[in-house]
Amino acid sequence: MIQAIFFDFGGVLGRLDRPMIADIEKRYDIPEGGLLKALYGTPEWEAVQVGQRPEEDWWAAIGLKLEGISGHPVPGIEDEWRGIWSSIDMDVVGLAGWLRESYVVGVLSNSTLRLEKELLEGNGIHGIFHVVINSARVGIAKPDVGIYHHAAQAVGFDPSMCVHIDDLPQNVEGAREAGFAAVHYTGDFPALEASLRALGIEW
Repeated sequence: MIQAIFFDFGGVLGRLDRPMIADIEKRYDIPEGGLLKALYGTPEWEAVQVGQRPEEDWWAAIGLKLEGISGHPVPGIEDEWRGIWSSIDMDVVGLAGWLRESYVVGVLSNSTLRLEKELLEGNGIHGIFHVVINSARVGIAKPDVGIYHHAAQAVGFDPSMCVHIDDLPQNVEGAREAGFAAVHYTGDFPALEASLRALGIEW
């Protein structure tokens, strides 16, 4: 029986503001797709999301990557960053609010140390969740099975009593390898509801 439900942040609770990304790329003359590649496509991102390097290294790498992509320095991206994650999937957030009445609900996300304050508190949703498992704080990132086991231990349930909702197939598979039930969220909210009900989850 499911007792704990974990939500990813990016792509589940939070939605990339793609019009804003397009606007940033236009204003800074960054080729299409270049911003996300610079933010999340470097070794520094892989290191910072497990707490192995300071965020300053990540931002320096982003600057170098954007300069290489665009051919000129791109100042100000750090100030723009939280804005691209300010679009919240209110259907999913509302569902988490209902579920917390009967289940332990948590966030399980690959992120930086900014997750709690800038993304969850900044978007007014931190108080919904009983627990936040942040890869940068625990030193393990999805899809490593260790982070799912850490999450299960944090709420005091066996992995078989937990479910994780994620937008990335590899993270869904990682959860299943760890013994969790898992749901792949593609933005289809009715399908998400149906998948949870199929697992015996009611609200």
